[in-house]
Amino acid sequence: MKKKMIALASLGLVCATFFLSCESNNQAEEEQLYIALEIPAKIISNAQAARLFRNDQQTRLEQIGKANTRFEDKAIHFDLSTLENYIYRLETLATANNISVTGASFVFGVDTDGKRTVFLMPSTHNEHLDYQESFTIENEQFLTFKHVDSSLKLQVNSQNDENLVLSPNGYVSFNEAVTQFNNYQTQYIQPFAKKVTKEYYTKAVWYSLNEFKEYFQYLKKKSTQYNLAITGVDVFFGVYDNDSSLALKSNAQTVFLTASTQKQSIVNSTGKSLQSLSQEEFMAKERTDESSESLTFNIGHLSPPPYTKKCYDEHGNRIPCEE
Repeated sequence: MKKKMIALASLGLVCATFFLSCESNNQAEEEQLYIALEIPAKIISNAQAARLFRNDQQTRLEQIGKANTRFEDKAIHFDLSTLENYIYRLETLATANNISVTGASFVFGVDTDGKRTVFLMPSTHNEHLDYQESFTIENEQFLTFKHVDSSLKLQVNSQNDENLVLSPNGYVSFNEAVTQFNNYQTQYIQPFAKKVTKEYYTKAVWYSLNEFKEYFQYLKKKSTQYNLAITGVDVFFGVYDNDSSLALKSNAQTVFLTASTQKQSIVNSTGKSLQSLSQEEFMAKERTDESSESLTFNIGHLSPPPYTKKCYDEHGNRIPCEE
């Protein structure tokens, strides 16, 4: 596994002014932003959420012999305050260490109980491969986490000393994340690849730090406005429609986020649960529930970038693209 020292001045400090402003105590500006907050661009309708959820069941789980996966095992729960603190931690990391933290990725894995999961890792832009590459820092070393590889190698010595890899059950070490990542490859990607040939298979979904913050503020605002008692965010695997107009996202794995109360995952301002939504005929009716404000978030950047004969070699290295 490629190692780099923490000093990454060549990457540039993205949005340094923004990061510093986050540390200010200007309550008036924060309140103004809260009041003026619009619906985040990546909020999707209830019908879209239901379709993603069902596509995952029908085109992934049923295809690889996991059709009986319980709904409870599909919800990957994160505490909202923990997520907010995590994003602030990444901003602090960027400022303190002069690292260009562009966002964070939900990286796919399989946990110790054999269930699909995701864990969050900070990301920086890999100019060579032109994608958002996850990383962590352990033993004062910068460790990349390449989604383009089919499997990753364990470190000789891995310890969770910087708390940069956030799982649903708390922070994990680089090696723990690698083990989950490799298990996803063998238990979910390889069985599916035997049935359906694709140019690439999603292994992570990226959002910018600002997108995370906008979504979290949106949930808190709606929680107060509609007395929803939102305490967390639930992450679900989804699959885009098999539609050529979606280009690289056609039939691609993704994740979508919903609001979570202490009892269930909810998808709109009326408190409708995702479980009840998935049992109704929303796909057939194509209802969008415009009267009920959606709380579901999607449309992240899929990673890794697709391999193509024109632009990548067999090792995933970027080469000059042919016309």
